[in-house]
Amino acid sequence: MTTYSATYSPDDNKLRLYASQRLDAETYARVEALGFKWAPKQELFVKPSWSPAAEDLLIELCGEIGDEDTSLVDRAEQRAERFEDYSEKRMADAERARKAVAEIADNIPFGRPILVGHHSEKHARRDKEKIDAGMRKAVQMWRTSQYWTGRAAGALAHAKYKELPEVRARRIKTIEAEKRKVERSKANAEKQIKAWQIVAGINDAEKQRAVGLTVANAGGYWSMSFPLADYPRDPPASQYEGPMGLWSAIDGNVITAAQAAAIAIPGYERAIPHQDRWIEHFENRLAYERAMLDEAGASGLLAPKPRRELPPLLNYRAPGGEITTTNMYDRGRTTTYPQVDMTKAEYARINKDYKGARWSADKSHRFRTAMVKHSLVAVYLTDSKDHGQPQSPAEFVRENVATPDADLDAALSLVSEIMGEPQETAEPAATLAPVAPAPRPVLVDALDSLPATADLPAASPTADFEAMRAMLKGGGVQVVVAPQLFPTSPELAAEVAELADIRPGHRILEPSAGTGALIEAARVHGAGSLDIVAIEINHQVAQTLGRSQQGVTIINADFMDMAGAVDKFDRIIMNPPFERGADIQHIEHARKFLKPGGRLVAICANGPRQRDKLMPIASEWRDLPAGSFKHAGTSVNTALLVIEGPPG
Repeated sequence: MTTYSATYSPDDNKLRLYASQRLDAETYARVEALGFKWAPKQELFVKPSWSPAAEDLLIELCGEIGDEDTSLVDRAEQRAERFEDYSEKRMADAERARKAVAEIADNIPFGRPILVGHHSEKHARRDKEKIDAGMRKAVQMWRTSQYWTGRAAGALAHAKYKELPEVRARRIKTIEAEKRKVERSKANAEKQIKAWQIVAGINDAEKQRAVGLTVANAGGYWSMSFPLADYPRDPPASQYEGPMGLWSAIDGNVITAAQAAAIAIPGYERAIPHQDRWIEHFENRLAYERAMLDEAGASGLLAPKPRRELPPLLNYRAPGGEITTTNMYDRGRTTTYPQVDMTKAEYARINKDYKGARWSADKSHRFRTAMVKHSLVAVYLTDSKDHGQPQSPAEFVRENVATPDADLDAALSLVSEIMGEPQETAEPAATLAPVAPAPRPVLVDALDSLPATADLPAASPTADFEAMRAMLKGGGVQVVVAPQLFPTSPELAAEVAELADIRPGHRILEPSAGTGALIEAARVHGAGSLDIVAIEINHQVAQTLGRSQQGVTIINADFMDMAGAVDKFDRIIMNPPFERGADIQHIEHARKFLKPGGRLVAICANGPRQRDKLMPIASEWRDLPAGSFKHAGTSVNTALLVIEGPPG
């Protein structure tokens, strides 16, 4: 057997229904029809606002309605906890998606394209699709998490806002206005009952019809249908059976005035108890809200506000017989009112809707107006006191306010006292030379002013998700295809830098820069400042390299066409293209740029031609493990060689 309990909370004016088990279909339909909503997390039905019908249903099901135990803030905190839980779950989903993206693109900073050779293009494009899909999921989960975090904060803020004394005072005034509206409806219903009772008591049919039409016209709109089966009538009476008002029904001889009274009186009598319940409900709410406001010591907020003071209403003859003032509907224009003479008795006989007052142009006073022969005019009362023509503000100042003597020294002294600074006596004005604009600080000054790395805040996950969102807006990860580009792995790049024995102050050349892996390794291995020149044949790759490698000289050119175009170098580190023995040509060409005592460390294909041409001139030759470039889409065998420069 299902057991029910119900509560009402004056904090939010909501009814709540608790059921021990699932409602049967009939009860559920009744509950839903009255506006109750199921709250799954709270396991209850909630009615967003009180109503007599909802209260009757709860009393029928539960026997009584109790007070809600939890306050508005308590419920908001519970709601915020649920929202925070949603937020944490979505943030965990976002973090998992972000890590999945990072596993694919661990060495690709946000904003940098995937640079691939033609052998690995298909693999790179599959990676791009996976990365983009992962970023979209991560950003969506992160945004959802942010949404629920905002909802949690909003729930608490809203509950606290509703308990502010100023907000409670405004709520009281709103409830009072709603109560007055229902009281007016009740008073009107009582008047209508009396009026229709008079109609019902008239015995003369014609007189009853005339009075019935008058009452129906004054009683507002009452709509119902009059089917022929229930209200038979013969032509010429209206045969229309759809909705119509009582006045139309009487006027069309659909019903008699006595029938209209028999319909209206019970209808209004049924409405009055319903309105009484609303009035009682409003009174209970007002008692609660006023008590809470009084407890907060803010009852003074309910005190009526003082009425705005109006300028005096003056009676005077206008010069020229007309008054010009600002147009109250268009402030950029003026309106001129011709003035007419009237007695007080004549002015009093004008309907209140056709007379009033207007403000003067300078807002210093008001003057009377009235509608005369369909025109609005200014009125002068001939038998009332004449106040005389009012002075304009300029005249008042000129006559009543003395002009002070100018004393610049005294003014400056007063300013100095206020500002707390010494002020010299004013000197005669001199022609000022133009002031040169202050020089803008150079980039170095700006960088020097930044805090040390240890003082900077730690990177937040939000920055990662924002970077992902910005990247997706730009089209996601970009794939730049560069033939014969086989990026060097970080481990192999570090081995190259170690063999090169890079030292502070060295001038370094990377003739086939690609993704910049060897440059990064050189910077890590070589302590202190380095002068690095990188040459890259592919324009897009060179542009990307320029953005990622600050402080490196990037040259977009074919290294093989640069004989004598660059100076000599202490160290040359390179991973040249392998196709058709190009690595042999690049390495032999690079030797020309070595300084005496310099060193060249290169990666090359480990084939018969390379062994025949390069091994004899190498001071060291290392066979690299098979699959060293599998990550770049090729399984070619490779070797690492060291060539020393001419003796110093």
